[in-house]
Amino acid sequence: MRFHLSDSGTLSLREPMDFKRLEVLIDPQPPEAVERAIRRIGQREGDTHVRLAPSVLRFVSGHAGEPEWEEGFARMLDYAQRNGWVDAQGQVRAHISHGDQEEVVSIAEFKTALRALPAGICAVSTGQGDEVAGMIVSSLTAVCAEPPMIGFFAHRQSSFTAPLLESGRFAANVLGEGHDAVMAQFLQAPQGLARFSDERWHSESGQAPVLADALASMECDVVWTQELGTHVLVVGKVRRSRNSPSNPVVHFNAATHRIAA
Repeated sequence: MRFHLSDSGTLSLREPMDFKRLEVLIDPQPPEAVERAIRRIGQREGDTHVRLAPSVLRFVSGHAGEPEWEEGFARMLDYAQRNGWVDAQGQVRAHISHGDQEEVVSIAEFKTALRALPAGICAVSTGQGDEVAGMIVSSLTAVCAEPPMIGFFAHRQSSFTAPLLESGRFAANVLGEGHDAVMAQFLQAPQGLARFSDERWHSESGQAPVLADALASMECDVVWTQELGTHVLVVGKVRRSRNSPSNPVVHFNAATHRIAA
């Protein structure tokens, strides 16, 4: 089995039924990203090995509890134990291997392609009181309806991300015509209360601010996050929603456009 640390920030266990080898496959990526990924699964042992907890392997395998897999996994650990590859804490040693550099488009090409995709615009809010924070996103998407969940992406180093993860709640407010001032505040004002000076923002105790006349407002609890490259995918379960009549706008080719009737 091979623990794959991809350059997109994902962790996965390849070939989980292969019990004759245990290695950590690392895609080419910045050293700090490599070390961050290794700390998520275990601890480095020199330049060539990583110590992994069997519980981590069982969790990511997708086969824990299956008799055939459990039997093979137990044999692998027993073999490692007899060869001195298991330490006093029960962590098993895995060899590090390195993947090849993959061909991908340039950042400029990627951005040019994405500008051709029209998308809705949302003001996402989080926190309460003096600790509120907000961000404009055009990446909001439906995840599923049962249970109702939505998702979006936030840059890891954004001034919005830390308050969001600390709060564990957010409101996605879909913007339309008449929300130019709201959008300008979110894009230009310092993070915090300054972005919520428009009188249309209101909040209830314990909840993120909601824009009263948003086309739609969805109040959510964060149920899952995943680092992917430079961004964090945030998924929220929708607890409450409300709608207001208005005309929508879209983000297209680096500008905001109204939709013709």
